[in-house]
Amino acid sequence: MENIYWIQEWAKVRQDEVVRLPDSLEIHDCFLKHIAKEEFDSTFKEIWNMFTNIYGDIAELPETFGMPLHKSWEYNYFTKEARESRNAPYRPLKLLYYLLITGDLCNGTIIVDVDKFKAINDVKNIPVIFERLEDYGFSFEGLKKYKLARENIYISYPDNTQVLTALKLMADKAYITNRTNDFLVCHYKLFQDDMNTVNYGYGADIVADKMHTKEEKEFVYAMDDLLSKMGYYAGSRESNEGPGYAYYSKENEIGKKGPYHYLMSSNKTKLVLYLRIRNVSKCLDYLKECPDSVKQIFLWGDNGCSNRLNGTCIHGQEYTIDGNTYWRCGCCNASFYFNPIIKDISHYIKLVELGLKK
Repeated sequence: MENIYWIQEWAKVRQDEVVRLPDSLEIHDCFLKHIAKEEFDSTFKEIWNMFTNIYGDIAELPETFGMPLHKSWEYNYFTKEARESRNAPYRPLKLLYYLLITGDLCNGTIIVDVDKFKAINDVKNIPVIFERLEDYGFSFEGLKKYKLARENIYISYPDNTQVLTALKLMADKAYITNRTNDFLVCHYKLFQDDMNTVNYGYGADIVADKMHTKEEKEFVYAMDDLLSKMGYYAGSRESNEGPGYAYYSKENEIGKKGPYHYLMSSNKTKLVLYLRIRNVSKCLDYLKECPDSVKQIFLWGDNGCSNRLNGTCIHGQEYTIDGNTYWRCGCCNASFYFNPIIKDISHYIKLVELGLKK
């Protein structure tokens, strides 16, 4: 189905952001007190499929989930309508998360204190979402036409009672360790340490955990290892498209979000590398020695920002290769960005070193 609304595009992105499962799960013993490891594995995979299906179904039929139907061509990317569409796909799983952390598991049923739930809930259109969640195996009692009506809500999952066991553990761990987003992306690493500990999601993991391919993950860790050994300082750098990890020559630039030399970014779960090259002319001789996979980085341009039109752009640059002239804007991000490959890392490093010279 052709994308008509912003919500459809972003629901597909949220579906892609659900963290891909490894061949085997590492589960801390504290989560296996009431469920065997093999059963936990199969139950978590069932949950993983549920999460991906919910996001996918929102992309297909957003109106059935009570989602905002903003047409993408009618609004600027940075309007409140666009922001709402980026966040709205999380609603069903945020509702589920709030129910789980304000409820107690008793004999296979989650008993939710409605007052506690009301105090933290910020999800819109919850009657519609309650009804939709029943399509994924949940059963609710204590609601009146899917609206809050009693002191307690009773949640069951008749097809597999262990689903609620695993979901409750997952939500509590995310809440205790302040990793709500990890619940929303069904991050299996929530279970690798005890209930109060997280030893992941730092450093290059910020980007690597979002990748779908082994090659992209390997690139992230190889690039991070090399830049760390070279003495660069690194810190997270968020964008609307996904998390990023940037490398700076000075430590104080991290907090200021100043100009980075390198940035690895998960652009809707696709790896993008940004290079800060301020003077392309210093790179042209070296480019002649590079493979085509590196040369291609420079063989396209953009129209530039509005400042270019009035002649006041100070961050863009023009350059000529093989008789063709290109323009690259550098006002919002580093001018050169692309999908990197691990065999070209040494060239990326050299180009930045050359391109920083005046």
